[in-house]
Amino acid sequence: MAAASLWLATPSLAQTPAQTPAADPADLAPAEALAASGDTAGAVEAYIAAATARYAADRPDEASAALETALALSETRFGMEDARLARPLGSLARLRIEQGRYPAAIALLDRGLAVRRAGEPDPVQEAGLLYDKAKAFDAMGRNEEAETTAWRSYELRRVHLGQVQEKTADALNLYANALTAQGRHAEADPAYRQVLGMYEVLHGPKDFHLAIVLSNLGNSLRRTGRGPEAYPLYRRAVSVAEVSGDRVLLAQCLTNFGWYLHTQGDGQKAETQFRRALVLALEVAGPEHPFTGVVHGNIGHSLADQGRYTEAEPEFALAQRLLEAGVGGDSPDIVDTLGGRAAVLGALGRTDEAEVLFQRVRAITTTRLAPAHPDTLGESSRYAVFLLNHDRPGDALGELRASLGALTAREGGGRDWRTSVRGAGPLFERRVEASWRLAQQELAQAETTQAAKQAGARRSSGRQGAGAQTARKPAAAKRTM
Repeated sequence: MAAASLWLATPSLAQTPAQTPAADPADLAPAEALAASGDTAGAVEAYIAAATARYAADRPDEASAALETALALSETRFGMEDARLARPLGSLARLRIEQGRYPAAIALLDRGLAVRRAGEPDPVQEAGLLYDKAKAFDAMGRNEEAETTAWRSYELRRVHLGQVQEKTADALNLYANALTAQGRHAEADPAYRQVLGMYEVLHGPKDFHLAIVLSNLGNSLRRTGRGPEAYPLYRRAVSVAEVSGDRVLLAQCLTNFGWYLHTQGDGQKAETQFRRALVLALEVAGPEHPFTGVVHGNIGHSLADQGRYTEAEPEFALAQRLLEAGVGGDSPDIVDTLGGRAAVLGALGRTDEAEVLFQRVRAITTTRLAPAHPDTLGESSRYAVFLLNHDRPGDALGELRASLGALTAREGGGRDWRTSVRGAGPLFERRVEASWRLAQQELAQAETTQAAKQAGARRSSGRQGAGAQTARKPAAAKRTM
């Protein structure tokens, strides 16, 4: 999960006495006076300061209007291609990210980078624009683009700000997030540990920055089968976030901790964390923000863990609507919600609706994720369980064999899987072996069920059905990878 840095975290303004804002920092009068006097640069900074105050006062529309005025003023006074436009473009893009309007943010940032590079070099400002663009890519599930963009930001900051510096660490953390989202946990793990060390040196062991990376490192450990190592990191992250006073940060840490509990099969405790996160999400992001959608989807997962499928389905439906509007209908970030809802619909006997969603998940994972990505394998496993529960072992067998083929091709280039991991690091090897063991178990179950079905068909050949079968209540599949 991306670090919780707000769009309004702009450099402090070194104001002259003539630029001192009015008692109400959200008032536009100082900016308007500066614009009338011909001080365009000062007016732009004053508009940005007023927008910051308006956003902090929960007046996002007014904040947007102030930033749009700053941009229009810059365009009129400086011209459409001037490098000084990068400042208001970047500020407006950060607001759009906070509003969940990611495509609009990327368009603004692309323009900001273009005008910035056309002027005198400013690698620090360029690194900031790249960082915000990587955040937008990360939020949209465009993970490869997030990776390369975050790395470029990190390299610029490392060279021009220093190796152990807060913004440098932020960029490296975002880069590690992008690796994690692609299932490249062996690469993300050392990056997270490096960021953790940087934050501890810069801020001490209880600063809010640590909560961000502790939670992210916990995610990496969890996804590589090291749950016991991840648990204390999640707990420490929540504790740090609770004393920080940062509600955005606490919501994110609670979400990560709740997801860990969900993956361990403790739906009741997971639900507690998710509902705490939802209260915070509604306060800081609002009911229509994609993050709020994520939390609703997670509540759906925790309810399904407890067999409360009727309650879970509307949570998934709401999450789906919010995420489709916020990150797009083909984003990998919507896969967990779609797959979870499909499993619950299957458990409720709404199999046709479930099948449609499972096919949609397949379309996203095969086009937006790398072959044999852990999320792809997990969703394939979930679909196979659905097929088995609905007396379709042959289809389940085909689903699992396709996943195994992709895994073998990715990890071994078509050779036996063990050949490809002999020279791999322990962390990478453990991920591959865990994926293979799970797939083999699912495949064995499908083969056994298929054989039993075929044997039953042979025994009953030539005679009519002997009566109704006892209905077997299907269980909603849990995420297993």
